[in-house]
Amino acid sequence: MSGAASTPTPTTEPSRSGRLLGLIRKLIDYGKDLAATIRQRTATEPFFAKVRFGTSDLALILARIAHGLHLANALEARVLRRAAQLDAGPRRAATQSAAKARAARAAAEADPRLASLPTPEQIAAELRRRPIGAVIADICRDLGIVPSHPLWRDVQLEIIRHGGSLAGLVKDILNQAFPLAARAASAVTPAALRRPTLRFEAPGGTGPP
Repeated sequence: MSGAASTPTPTTEPSRSGRLLGLIRKLIDYGKDLAATIRQRTATEPFFAKVRFGTSDLALILARIAHGLHLANALEARVLRRAAQLDAGPRRAATQSAAKARAARAAAEADPRLASLPTPEQIAAELRRRPIGAVIADICRDLGIVPSHPLWRDVQLEIIRHGGSLAGLVKDILNQAFPLAARAASAVTPAALRRPTLRFEAPGGTGPP
């Protein structure tokens, strides 16, 4: 009948908070499974541990996984509390700039080799001050999530959307997987990098002999 009101087409697109919660819960499931299997995997695949955690020290790896799970559980609770605010849309540019500055500072201060775990209260207090994307990046560091992981695409999208530093995370992953190359690159001095151009700046403009 032409006069009847049309029924809106249902959508399956999840909300911003729904996407976040789905990712966080997948990270929690992965972390729990990893904690249960890491002993065997470290023994049979030492390269796995070195690339993803930068160490084969089982106690340190387990400590980092536990820390990542604490972060993920606390972040899940935060997203549930702020679901309506998150679904209302992104914050304004000034707030986003402040969030990015905090994320960069936190990434610079992070040390993935620390084995000591903060208390749940300390984690909750820290989460209140940091952008969600920066926390997701830290969870990835703790759980050894790398670009080949099945969750990587979702992880990178949410880090970017919520004020985290994807470039900082990728840099940490590369430095951890290839420490010798990272140290060699850092040993190149600025003078050495400038030397080729200085040869073409001699007076007279005749160039190199």
